[in-house]
Amino acid sequence: MNIFTYGSLMFPSVMKAVTGREFPARKANVKNYVRFKVRGESYPGLTPLKGAVTEGVLYIGVDVVSVRRLDDFEGEFYERTEIPVDALDGQSLTAQTYVIKAQYRDRLSSKPWDPERFEADDLREFMASYQGFDRTDL
Repeated sequence: MNIFTYGSLMFPSVMKAVTGREFPARKANVKNYVRFKVRGESYPGLTPLKGAVTEGVLYIGVDVVSVRRLDDFEGEFYERTEIPVDALDGQSLTAQTYVIKAQYRDRLSSKPWDPERFEADDLREFMASYQGFDRTDL
């Protein structure tokens, strides 16, 4: 399965910590979705917005066990959704991504999420504080 990531999972270190694996990756965009910071958190949520474009990373060939770990990582506020993705190499693909559920959209701020700022200011603490990386029951 292909997985489009737009937040912390864009960073290979986070993806590997969650899944225990490395996957081929490409830069990609999705249309008609926008990401905003989740209130009080360092990570974003993705929500539909006509005309918007969100940049991210597309992981190719993610196995079933890794997808289950990603589902667990994303938790109850997000739902895995199939969307069209445009890789920056020009290829259009179908992928799954995690969209914030409609009933939780009020948790999104109006502030855009910046991956460079996350990497510089928050990634190290995010990696240190997340407790689910060591799951062994999947």
